[in-house]
Amino acid sequence: MNVDKIKMIVCDIDNTLIPSGSEQLSERNRNALQTALANGYDVMINTGRHYTFLQPTLFEDLPMDIIGTINGACLVERDGTVLETHPLPTEYMNRIISFAQANDIGLGFKFVDHVVTYNAHQKFVDGYVNGDPVKAQLLIDDTAKRTHHLEYGNPLGTFLVGDEDVIMNFAKEIPDLVFAWSSLKGFDVFLHSINKSLTVEAVLKEKGYTWENVIAFGDAGNDTPFIRKAGIGVALGNAKDDVRQYADIVADTCANDGVAKVLEELGIV
Repeated sequence: MNVDKIKMIVCDIDNTLIPSGSEQLSERNRNALQTALANGYDVMINTGRHYTFLQPTLFEDLPMDIIGTINGACLVERDGTVLETHPLPTEYMNRIISFAQANDIGLGFKFVDHVVTYNAHQKFVDGYVNGDPVKAQLLIDDTAKRTHHLEYGNPLGTFLVGDEDVIMNFAKEIPDLVFAWSSLKGFDVFLHSINKSLTVEAVLKEKGYTWENVIAFGDAGNDTPFIRKAGIGVALGNAKDDVRQYADIVADTCANDGVAKVLEELGIV
């Protein structure tokens, strides 16, 4: 663990930078990241969220140029211009649709343009946006036809809402897919080979950095790919044990500004 080699800070959003129930950075986290930028560090947001679901205040608080979205499946510029995508193969898409239909599972696919429901729309809304009417309007209901992929290409991400035991039993049938529990009352689903480390690697290549130049912060299973590879991997105090085991540092919780505290303690800010 060599702090002197760190050049880039990579952060998940939900329950890493911003706690559940909030829509903006705390003052301490905001100041820490802005100070890091002023000190010459690069800052990258790397999230499971679709671009259309990013908190608007992030764009006000951070002058970030490139954002990793949909668990590494979509790299976008600040204005939403898509730079790189990694679609889900048709075989897996069809199996997920069949499973959701057979088990009354809320299914939402994250396409390049929007998050679109393919099964049990209201159940998905209740779990994914907690019934928030504003966020619910961002979702497209295609449960009747399920044809969005024919125009926009295969989905880049998947989110399932429903009985946890039923979903985890299905997960055992498809070992190529990761089923990562999310704070949004459901599971992010993605290929082992398509994960949050991909979007980081694209930026590292562009900047001429390596993984040892990265300090990465996360809290959930979808963050472990980049926590494991980073020169310094940090799990927030609210992370589950399956995330903590891969971290070099276990920080304070998200609600207690764990990201800022680590950056301060390491002398980055």
